[in-house]
Amino acid sequence: RGYGGRRWPAGDTARWRAPNGDRVLLHHLAPDGYELGSSLPSSERPARERWTRLRAIVTPRATLRVTLLPNGADHHARQLDHRQAIDALAAAASGDDVRRSSLAAFATALSNRSLDASLEEISGELRDSYGYTWTLQGTFASRAAQKRRNTAVERLLIRDAEPWVALACRAGASERAPLVRAAWRALLECHPHDSLCGCSIDPVARAVDARLSDALAQGRGLRDDALLEVIGHDPVNARERRAEWTPVVVVRNPAARPRRGVAEVRVASFVRDVPVGPGSGRIARETARAARTERSAVGKPFTLRDRFRPAPLQILGSSIATDLTESARHYPDADRVAVSQALVWVDEIAGYGTRSLPFANGEGTPTPLPEDVAPVVAGDGFIDNELLRLEWTSDARLTLQDRRTGRTIESLLAFGDKADRGDLYTPSLRGPAREMEPSNPRLISSGPLRAGVAVEYRLAGIADVLVSATIHAGSRFVRFDVRGINHGCDHRLRFVVATGIEKGDSWADAALGAVKRVPLIVPEEDMVAETPPATAPLHRYVSLFTGATGATVYSDGLAEYEARPDGRIAITLVRAVGELSRADLPERPGHAGWPAETPAAQSPGRFRARFALMLHGPRIYDTICEIEQTADDVLLPLRGAMLRSALGIPAPTRGIELFGDGLAFSSCKPAEQPGWTVVRCANMFDVPVDGVWRFERPVTHAVRARLDETLETPLQPRGDAVQFTAGPRDIVTILVR
Repeated sequence: RGYGGRRWPAGDTARWRAPNGDRVLLHHLAPDGYELGSSLPSSERPARERWTRLRAIVTPRATLRVTLLPNGADHHARQLDHRQAIDALAAAASGDDVRRSSLAAFATALSNRSLDASLEEISGELRDSYGYTWTLQGTFASRAAQKRRNTAVERLLIRDAEPWVALACRAGASERAPLVRAAWRALLECHPHDSLCGCSIDPVARAVDARLSDALAQGRGLRDDALLEVIGHDPVNARERRAEWTPVVVVRNPAARPRRGVAEVRVASFVRDVPVGPGSGRIARETARAARTERSAVGKPFTLRDRFRPAPLQILGSSIATDLTESARHYPDADRVAVSQALVWVDEIAGYGTRSLPFANGEGTPTPLPEDVAPVVAGDGFIDNELLRLEWTSDARLTLQDRRTGRTIESLLAFGDKADRGDLYTPSLRGPAREMEPSNPRLISSGPLRAGVAVEYRLAGIADVLVSATIHAGSRFVRFDVRGINHGCDHRLRFVVATGIEKGDSWADAALGAVKRVPLIVPEEDMVAETPPATAPLHRYVSLFTGATGATVYSDGLAEYEARPDGRIAITLVRAVGELSRADLPERPGHAGWPAETPAAQSPGRFRARFALMLHGPRIYDTICEIEQTADDVLLPLRGAMLRSALGIPAPTRGIELFGDGLAFSSCKPAEQPGWTVVRCANMFDVPVDGVWRFERPVTHAVRARLDETLETPLQPRGDAVQFTAGPRDIVTILVR
């Protein structure tokens, strides 16, 4: 009656005072549904009024007419007597259904309601909360070295430990799923948001460092033990048959596709035994002679054979170390060994497969590189592999040329610095930019598998940096290894690489694939409480495209970048600040956290970072595939380690392989259900893609599943292959056994 015949919008609430003084509320729940609220005694009016205000806020957002109201918040536990509080809320919300729930029950209700609903599509990223609450994107570079280390450990578990553990389990090895979960627990304890964001006090950061070390050690141990079982090596048996040892280098391919190319290997050759335990003191008189033996072993030539021929080899450096050969049933055997870091060219290795290269002392005549691969050569001021050419001048200015297209990038590298008076939440950059001057360019390796140049950069009192730029034989990208020492406080140091793509579209790798980054356009009134920074986050890479050309910069764990209109991409190396929160920042007035000194966040001492740059074509499907595959080549190269106690030459192994344009490997791990293996991939395209998983042995059962491994649709395996279709931007989870 109060609406006078006008249409009453769904979700509106009318209220009036009854003759007895009580307030009455009338809820319109649906176009044809009305409900008269019960009369409220005066003592219950505040609760009903609060519910009415809350409902007016929540209803427009709950497009499926169901919403979750968590009890508790950031830095807050559940309230005391929360059950009574929920009961009071349910009583005040007469006419609406208020109940205790779990996350799973809420998700089920939401899913059920969505079946017959028309849902609005939302694209892009939710990075703009300006005018509503703080966004605090400055945390992407806070404690940057710790973020990079976290990324490395996460990659180790997902891409280099879990897959080998899964393959070992499929081969009948011992169950390691509990150990995998223990490693993940150590890492996930670093992931409460203030810890991972770096906006925490120094004792919390030190605890994160300790947990990362724990997860790193567990991940490496899981990978190495699983690898031995995959290749059929029994450490206990080998320990008892030392006279039969045949040293080999086992090269692994931590990618789900066949690869060949330059592998980074660690070679350890026996020098002398190291007695340990009772009686070991009797050999003290032989120490001097042993030391002379060790010195003569450094740099001694050796060969690695691939298919009975010496493989192309390049030695990078040698040293003496102690190496333990361990067994679960024996005391470790200690030896002094000559350790060489080397590069070797290997022919094709299957996805998540291995190849063993026998070791022999002495030089052999190496097999030349394949006819379709040119060696990398070095000359006076240049290195060249017939795909890329890197030149430098006497004043250390670098120029990169794509030999196939003629594209040339001058002034390739720079390091920029600026004073930062901000805190761990928000940068507050002051004063002029300071660019570090390059000097002393020098050749550090000259091929045939890798050639590189090193350049020094220095800013007095702030930082010293040494960057090496290298190119591999057959490679389409250039690598950058940055090593530096931070001397300064309250500043931001960035690595800047030119791409030649001016005013290009920016696509950054994110959690669920690459997203197009558009500049944030924030109204002035929304910037009163916080000024948006010019930087943005990336996971593994950021690409720039314009017209028919593009370029991608890969980052090994550093997460903050800025794409400049002139085509240069700046990635933060160090953001050194000494306060958790300050209240006097013009970019964000007021405290975002508690005022506390954080001297360790000034990041004094050594730092390191790795990057790569690839020049390519426009953003078409072929380029998207190339960018994604190159991310594996940059961050997960072919690697090999010495197995001195092999009792023979392990045969090549084949693991899991993923086929299908646009499909990116996500994970392979033991399933939560014993006896099953999980494989997961993501479709990088906006169109459906047919894919195939191929396994190392026949598959008897395959089921498509949800992300939480709930089984859904049976699939029909064909021998060792499982076919599937991935929808646009779909994430596909399959369980096999």
